[in-house]
Amino acid sequence: MESLLANEKLVLFMLCVFPGLVSMHVYRLCIAARSIEWTTAILEGLFYSVVNFALCFPILVWISYGDNIRLHPVWFGLAGVFVLLIGPVLWPVIWVKVLRSSWMENLQLPYPTAWDAFFDRRTFCFILVHLKDERLIGGYFGPGSYASSFPRDGDLYISAVYTVDEEGRFGDPVDNTKGILIRKDDYAYIEFFDVPPPIPESTDEH
Repeated sequence: MESLLANEKLVLFMLCVFPGLVSMHVYRLCIAARSIEWTTAILEGLFYSVVNFALCFPILVWISYGDNIRLHPVWFGLAGVFVLLIGPVLWPVIWVKVLRSSWMENLQLPYPTAWDAFFDRRTFCFILVHLKDERLIGGYFGPGSYASSFPRDGDLYISAVYTVDEEGRFGDPVDNTKGILIRKDDYAYIEFFDVPPPIPESTDEH
């Protein structure tokens, strides 16, 4: 009997912590963040579970009301899935969208590194990479480009490579370029440049 009660308490505890742990992992998939410290993960998961249960309070009230469990078993099951899984996935996605919205643009997000803060904006730009052997690589960080995030930040995939002279001036795109992969151990520092506006076509006056 005691073992049965202990198992029930363990299951109840896991149900209380599980939604919070799901939210923590989803948040880290949406935005670069420091790794979960498992020494405090249980307490953090319990906190975010409480937030989740608060947001799902109307559903919890409906679940516990009267004979809904017996009269509406399908809806009861769906409500349970929402509270334990769908909600914990949904809330951090909504929260990240709010943080990235225009009216929150002045908010300093808690990125673990400046690297993550820059590349999370997905700003298309020209990049000049200064290699440790003093060579230069120019490229366009555009669609298809990728920058690894914390804790593996530093590696770059640049989708288009440009010719660069010794002074760092950009030339034409490399023929048939499919981009270039650069590891963080290969370069000393990186420069970023705005994409110049298109030059308007001149019209000949007659």
